[in-house]
Amino acid sequence: MDINSELSGMLFNNMPLMKQFNKDTYKDAFKDYSEKYGSLFSAIDEGYSSSDDKKAFITGLAADFAGRAKEESDKLKKRSEKEHFLLDNNMVLTVYVFPALVNAGRESCKELAQALADAWNDAFKGTRLSVGTFEEIDGGFKRKLCYITTAVCRSLDKDDDCYELKTLRDYRDHYLLGSEDGRDVVDTYYNIAPTIVNRINKTEDAASIYRTIFSSYINPCITLIESGEYEECKKLYSDMVTALKDRYM
Repeated sequence: MDINSELSGMLFNNMPLMKQFNKDTYKDAFKDYSEKYGSLFSAIDEGYSSSDDKKAFITGLAADFAGRAKEESDKLKKRSEKEHFLLDNNMVLTVYVFPALVNAGRESCKELAQALADAWNDAFKGTRLSVGTFEEIDGGFKRKLCYITTAVCRSLDKDDDCYELKTLRDYRDHYLLGSEDGRDVVDTYYNIAPTIVNRINKTEDAASIYRTIFSSYINPCITLIESGEYEECKKLYSDMVTALKDRYM
């Protein structure tokens, strides 16, 4: 088995699986994906066990993996194409590749998952992917409510499935939950958002406050997401959480 090629295939041959990244189909899709690469995980473990320099074995695989991806990215001419390439592959890494390696239950695969994240972040400057488990990713679907955005949209007579809510939910599930600092933002949000909404609702000018939140944070966030400026949106999203926490907590 060509471990390098098979490992690269875990990423590049599975982009259609992102269509199954939702609360109804992710569990089964992930199970099928993990079983598909069971023989690869065994080969990685055998190579690791027989290697005199286990660290070099793992870092070599990771360097080759990131190098192949960088070569593909460098072939793209437009900035927008490069950004979409990176976002798409970041997602497959975060929700399939890393968790599958971790859940393989082999120390070699766990070490490789972290090495892949490190090599990827080095190859693509500004990227800060972190390794998560299937349970962590799947748990994100249980956090269904965007409390503050829901309250804002309702105050503007928008329904619970409006464009703004759907866009921010997708951004949360497909981007924020894919990195450690993004998950920190989400965790902070869910710890304080219900209290903030409750306190805003008790004010006499709640409608005005929600309009300000929409114009200052939510609408600009939507614009940033639409233009692919995901890190900028994360900063604004985090600024919103901090500002509301300072005012209402």
